[in-house]
Amino acid sequence: MNKFKIVAHCLFLAGLLVTGCKPENYKPLGKAATPITTLAGTWKISSVTQKDEIAANYGWPYQTTDLTSLFPYTDFTLTLNMNGSTPTTFTTSPGQAPRIITLASGNWTVDDPTYPQVLTLMNGSDTAKVTLGSYPSGINPSLKVAVARHDAASGKLLISYSYAFVKQ
Repeated sequence: MNKFKIVAHCLFLAGLLVTGCKPENYKPLGKAATPITTLAGTWKISSVTQKDEIAANYGWPYQTTDLTSLFPYTDFTLTLNMNGSTPTTFTTSPGQAPRIITLASGNWTVDDPTYPQVLTLMNGSDTAKVTLGSYPSGINPSLKVAVARHDAASGKLLISYSYAFVKQ
């Protein structure tokens, strides 16, 4: 009788396994994301954070400071224009804010058109590079960029600034 129960249980479990396996119909993923196209538009600063890189390296307290309310950073706007998925021109309008990007206008490019990490802003021979922190998306619509300040003599990273922009 015990062998009969064991065989019956095994057949029952095998039957469950066979009938429980059905192919799933998943929805198509859709078109691949193109982060570069989300960069186009007029952006206004919503927050500014300063990080003392030396303090961070040594583990000292007070490594970061929110500078948003200390200066009128929220006056600063950046407009990135595109032709389809190709970067074209940019303009900056600082208002009363400090000029975080010293160039007023010019052309802009990216290091990688598929997944850009660095924006290069150019006007003649003058260039400014900013590092992308995050792309705007449906979940997080802000554009985050970082600008690093190095010691002129040694090239050592001293301070970095993180800017969060919201689309206008």
